[in-house]
Amino acid sequence: MASKKTKVVDGFTAIRAAQEAARHGHGDPLRPDAEKKTDTPRSQPAAKAGTRIGKSVMPTKREIICPQCGYVSEVTGKLQLFVCQGCRHRMKLDDVTLPEGDWSGELETGGDVTVPAGTRLKGGKITANDIILHGKMEGTELRASRRVRVFAGAAIDWVRTAFRDLEIGPGLNITPGKPLDARHIELHGAFCGNLRLTGTLTIHPSGDFSGQVKAAGLSVHEGGGLRAALDISPGHAPPPQPPKPKSPSRPMRKSLTPPPKP
Repeated sequence: MASKKTKVVDGFTAIRAAQEAARHGHGDPLRPDAEKKTDTPRSQPAAKAGTRIGKSVMPTKREIICPQCGYVSEVTGKLQLFVCQGCRHRMKLDDVTLPEGDWSGELETGGDVTVPAGTRLKGGKITANDIILHGKMEGTELRASRRVRVFAGAAIDWVRTAFRDLEIGPGLNITPGKPLDARHIELHGAFCGNLRLTGTLTIHPSGDFSGQVKAAGLSVHEGGGLRAALDISPGHAPPPQPPKPKSPSRPMRKSLTPPPKP
């Protein structure tokens, strides 16, 4: 009986043969049942926790000044009720737009109050964080805890108006007839008079100022006009606001468990 010779293949030769077969598209001869490649794209893996987000929206921040004590707070996001950290005064933060026509009454909000161009303020009092005036004042008292914004076509009574910040819109020519005390004033229109500011006078490209200014800061954009006697010094700024008062700590409850006997 003829003897059969067994062909011995070492490991290096087997690996070289597998590489040549794969190169010519015959698959892996050592793995005949291997899964064949298809043209169907594989599904993308699910996003892992902690994946970086390309764009995120940060909650808005706004400055709220208490009309009772003047304490300055910073509110993040949309809140319905505001409680002052200085005096615990409570008020809603609703934004209100008055109806057109004659208006009179009492209104207080920690939000903004808009007076449209067709509104005439006949009487009463409006207290708000910001007051946007397009209409006409004919007897109502305006008290803005933070800012009053006056636009073209508005009629403002400086005797009945209180504010910390003032913004004069474009197209206005303001001559109040008395010195104005404020924190910050922004001019997009023309202003003639005397100012005493604890903050900054900002004159925008369409703004123009003539008169006297005593302020902690001055900013004039290119195109803005300035003809004034100036006294600009950081010493005009007010002292920093005191820290928030700490809430009183609750007394510790006494234990009702009797002490162990010796």
